[in-house]
Amino acid sequence: MDARDFFGYKSSDEEPGRRPGEAGDVAEDLSPPQLEEAITLDDPAVISRIDPGGMLDRVLEIPRQLAVARRVAAAVELTPRHRDVDQVLVLAMGGSAIGAELVAGAAGDRLSVPLVVHRGYELPSWANPRTLVIAASHSGETVETLTAVRGARARDLPLAVISTGGELGRTAQERGEPYLRYQAQIQPRAAVGFGFGLVHELLVSAGLIERPDPFGPAIEGLDHLFERVGPGVATDANPAKQLAWAIFGRVPIIYGAGPMTAVARRWKTQFNENAKAWAAYEPMPEANHNAIEGALNPRELSDALYVIELHDAQEPKEIADRYRVVEELLGERATNRSHVRSEGDSTLARVLWTVAFGDVVSVYLAILYQTDPTPVTLLAMLKERLARATD
Repeated sequence: MDARDFFGYKSSDEEPGRRPGEAGDVAEDLSPPQLEEAITLDDPAVISRIDPGGMLDRVLEIPRQLAVARRVAAAVELTPRHRDVDQVLVLAMGGSAIGAELVAGAAGDRLSVPLVVHRGYELPSWANPRTLVIAASHSGETVETLTAVRGARARDLPLAVISTGGELGRTAQERGEPYLRYQAQIQPRAAVGFGFGLVHELLVSAGLIERPDPFGPAIEGLDHLFERVGPGVATDANPAKQLAWAIFGRVPIIYGAGPMTAVARRWKTQFNENAKAWAAYEPMPEANHNAIEGALNPRELSDALYVIELHDAQEPKEIADRYRVVEELLGERATNRSHVRSEGDSTLARVLWTVAFGDVVSVYLAILYQTDPTPVTLLAMLKERLARATD
């Protein structure tokens, strides 16, 4: 079977980069897609045809997810063991892990203990009885997370679970562990409002975030953002659609510093999973110690890249100066560039605003590539083959 059959495209004619009239068994033209191959973002019928699973609608549900997450977390009781801790360890993968990383970015300066997100099978050796372990898996069946959770239970560590169910949720219920259960039959990455909100409110309940930012103003900010970038706003007045057009046919490289570091990673993974496109992210100021030297070669591909800088409204002068000097040094090597400046009165609000903006851009880019953003068929194939290999 041809590999393209697994990508979720409507037909071979709609595969990104394919030229009209090409036969399926003819060698493919691998040159970048051209502007004339894209389609309009201003026709609701086109968006509905390419996005039948409603990924764009899921993005617009982030405010509702945050509100529900707050109620779910408020109903969970924690024991003194969950509160009197020296560090927090979050066991998660993929879309279930990014919520905790975003919380660390949004509340990092007010977290009373370190927060570490662990993506892997084995429980870190340093985890001890004074480590609050949070296991997050949207499906409750993530094998890496389940394996690490068994290690946490074997060491009798304080554990809380975030999931929609599955083995993780079932065992948490049976053992009487704090279980933050939410209902969402959607892709894990589309549940970012739950992932962020549940981890944040769990830490607030445990007394581990000092002076937490309120959700209310952040939700209002998201509602205002969606009024500006929603599908009903024409491209000429829609910054998300404009940025998707600018990225189309290029590989986005996203830069972020401080609270925007985790957001940059979120942008990268959303371009991967929604637009089925290559992307990379670079944390600042670390990128100034290595990535800047990679801007030279291969010279012929310089126009194939698109740099996106995510700026926090409260960005330190040292970081702003670094961005400015880098632009001066790179000159013509990185002319394809956009600046995204977060909006909101709190760090939490600005992180969520920038996440939501990037999520919308990623879906619009998928539409331009005529690619259904919802299926992740290669990921599903990978899991299936790994399962067969371990049987």
